Amino acid sequence: MAPLAGAMMLTLVVLCWFSFPNKALHYHTGTRAPDWQPHLVWGCLVLYIIFLAALELKQELWGLAIVAAGFMVLARRVILSVDWTLLLVFMAMFIDVHLLTQLPALQGTTHQIGALSAPGLWLTAIGLSQFISNVPSTILLLNYVPPTLLLAWAVNVGGFGLLPGSLANLIALRMANDRRIWWRFSLVFGTDADMGGAGGLWFVADDVIDVVCRMAAGA
Repeated sequence: MAPLAGAMMLTLVVLCWFSFPNKALHYHTGTRAPDWQPHLVWGCLVLYIIFLAALELKQELWGLAIVAAGFMVLARRVILSVDWTLLLVFMAMFIDVHLLTQLPALQGTTHQIGALSAPGLWLTAIGLSQFISNVPSTILLLNYVPPTLLLAWAVNVGGFGLLPGSLANLIALRMANDRRIWWRFSLVFGTDADMGGAGGLWFVADDVIDVVCRMAAGA
């Protein structure tokens, strides 16, 4: 994946060079550093282990209740400061992927994914990522195609592009708290994804990925 990643990184650097003004960055250090709270750190670790154990035992609701009660005792403000809307976006995207695969209207279309050629799967994975994000796209496509390097490359390219391409984009842009940069983000990264997708087609068409897969399997 190094050649494609290197090419996309170089493209991104060039795009950023022409898209953003050449001015110094000023870092704001006036905000007070958060206080170190060892009891909260260790409490979170214990609650995390408890929740993982609850998942393994198929007792998710009990695990969720214990975690919620633990935070109510340790630090009630943590529950209030959670970005619940972002969590709902995560939940909706992953749950909707499963529900979409069950729709009769889409089952005929999705079952054809397994018969796609390498270039077709490449473009499908990149395009689908622009609407439901690359991780849900991977989960959906793995129902119909095997886990190959081609799929891994495609969904990584799909993580660029439009805002929904990667859930990490939503997190970063919400932290920026400036809606004016959303269109610029899509313009820069969309162009990078287009060039990465077009460049990746050369690898697919020349069966370079298949050669890499065989070399990796032999190793």
